[in-house]
Order: sequence, then structure tokens, then C-alpha cells
Amino acid sequence: MTTETFVYDPSTPEFQCHMHDVYREMRDHHPLYAGRGFYAITRFADLWDAIHDPGTFSSDGVAEAGQLLPQMIYMDAPRHTELRALVSRAFTPRRVAELEDRVRAVTRERIDSFAPAGGCDIVHDLAAPVPSTIMSFLIGVPPEHTEQFRAWTEAFLEVTGPGDIAERADGIYGLFGELLAERRKAPADDLMTALIDAEVDGQHLTESDLLGFCFLLLIAGNDTTTTLIGNGVELLGRHPDQRARLGRDPSLIPDAIEEMLRIESPAQALPRTATRDTELHGVPIPAGSRVMLVFGAANLDEREFRDPEAFDIGRNAPRHLAFGHGIHYCIGSMLARLESRVVFEELLRRVGSYELADGAERYTSNWARAWRTLPIRFEPV
Repeated sequence: MTTETFVYDPSTPEFQCHMHDVYREMRDHHPLYAGRGFYAITRFADLWDAIHDPGTFSSDGVAEAGQLLPQMIYMDAPRHTELRALVSRAFTPRRVAELEDRVRAVTRERIDSFAPAGGCDIVHDLAAPVPSTIMSFLIGVPPEHTEQFRAWTEAFLEVTGPGDIAERADGIYGLFGELLAERRKAPADDLMTALIDAEVDGQHLTESDLLGFCFLLLIAGNDTTTTLIGNGVELLGRHPDQRARLGRDPSLIPDAIEEMLRIESPAQALPRTATRDTELHGVPIPAGSRVMLVFGAANLDEREFRDPEAFDIGRNAPRHLAFGHGIHYCIGSMLARLESRVVFEELLRRVGSYELADGAERYTSNWARAWRTLPIRFEPV
């Protein structure tokens, strides 16, 4: 199949249905795909090299950055390093571990709300409320605003191009502006207060920096974990033998989560900008080009993983790219792993066996692999 007849277009609903086939074709025959206005890297080794070469593949200057206020994901060192050091204090192993009791309490409360009914939409009844409640607590969002913020963040799952971003961000910026003003008057033990008080080279963060920080924490903290949980429930629904194995031995859940992340990566692709003329697999990449790092394709690369499209909770894969790598490795990865572990421990303990029900629907997205709705049914408990 030539580049003239093969098209990689993740913005279509059809892509979500045939994603693995598309990625396989790209890795085998178009490892550097030249699309209209962009290039896409799909093999694991190539992505690994690109992620660790920000001098060639920069996070600065991507189209998405022009639609948003400043945030770390679209920055290179040294500014990225300075800002990341500020927020990383909230995600130390000790502070994340201290959240487990709160995560478990929220999870049990949500399961209690639907367990007697014998069914639920796992996305809206469990996968979304748990991380949004925890992240709102960390940031300092009052409970009465959690539902509104959750609705705004879910809208970002259905982004099919950079132009969709600005209109979805306005509400988030507006409400965070009000909350930051309140925190200046009444400081609290939360991330908003910590960011207001923080200094970089003796200077406090600007209002734009603060809004960008809050926006990124909200989107990344909500959507990625929600998607991880939803994808995991669906995978275990299609593989009841492996679900039963987890039920018998919950100590296997952390390894199962790594496999969920690998085979159905929540963030499928993120952009970079080529800073200089380069080439890959004989294809020239001119300076200034948009380059997509397709993590979802790399995590299914048979050059890196044995039988990569098989879901195997016993797989020993020492590395995957679901959380990225290098300087942009997901700062909230420990929290995402903790939240999803607790959710699966509690869901399998309380509900146990379940079946996937009719009505499941995926988002159409150029960056996410996520369920809009995912109904399940089980014996009422």
C-alpha cells in the first residue's frame, strides 16, 4: 500500500474501530508517515530516540500551544525544568501514598451508589468521578464546582484538531481565575495556594502561568486516569479469564494496569516541532515541521513486545510509553496508578464478575483512546 492510498486520520470515528490495523500498516510500511501538514513516528525505537532528543523534536512551537495559556507540556528546558520542580512537590511518593485512604473512600462510595442496581455506566458512575474528585481536592476546587470542571475536561477528549482547543478552554480559565482570586484572599493547603506563593528566580508566577498550570493539572489528572480505568474495565470484560485471575490474586493488579496502559494507551499521540532539517527512514523532515509521536502505535510494536496485540496481565514488559518518557514523563503517573489500582481492587472485590452491556461508545479523538459510555451488568450486590 503506497502513501497515496494509505491514509492515517485519527480524527474519524472509523479510526477508533481499526486503530490496531492502521498502526500495524504504519509501523511496517510507513514508519515515518508523511501526512498533510505533519509527520508521524510510530516505531518504538524511533519514538524512544525522538523523546530523548528535544534539541531536534521540540515541545515548543506546536500549534496547540498557540491555543492555550503557557503550560509545561509545550515547553522545553530550562523553563520546563523550573516549572516542573514547583508542581512535582505535590506528587512525591509520600504525598501520593497519603491519598490512598481518600481514594478508597471515594471509590467505595461510588460503587455503593450502583452496586444494588446490577449495572452502571462505568465511565460516568466510577471512572470519571474518582479522579476528578481527588484532583479537585488536590488543586483546591470546591466540591460544588467539581461536576462543571469534569464536564469541561471530558470535552477535551473529543478534540480532532488544534482549532478545537481554545473554545473548550475558556470556561476552565474563567472559573480558575475566580478561584485563584479567592485563594489570594484566603490561602489553603492546596496546589492553587502553593502555586500562588511559589517563586522562580525570585519572581512569582504570572496569572497566565497560574491558569496554565491549573488547566494542565485538571485535564491531565482527570482524563488520563478516567480513560485508563474505562479501558481496563473493557479489556477485563473481554477477557474474563484474566479478570477472574485478578479476583483470585489482587496482588497482580499493578502488573495488569501496566498492560492496560500499554495496549490501550490513554494518550495515543502528542505533537513536537522539528527544530532543524532531519530525516528518518530516508524521509526528509524539514525544520519547522509538525511531528506526531504516536505512543499508541509504539506500544504495539512487535519489535519491542512479544505478541503485542494480545492482552496479557502476566506480561513482563520493562518499559512502555503510555506516560511518555524523559523530561515530559507524566508527573502524575504515580497518582494515576494508585487511583486505578484502588478502583480495580474495590470493583473486583465488590462486583466480581461482570459483562459488557450494549451501548458502549468511544470518543472520536486525534489524541485519546477513551470511552464516552461503557455500560456493564452484573448480579446486584
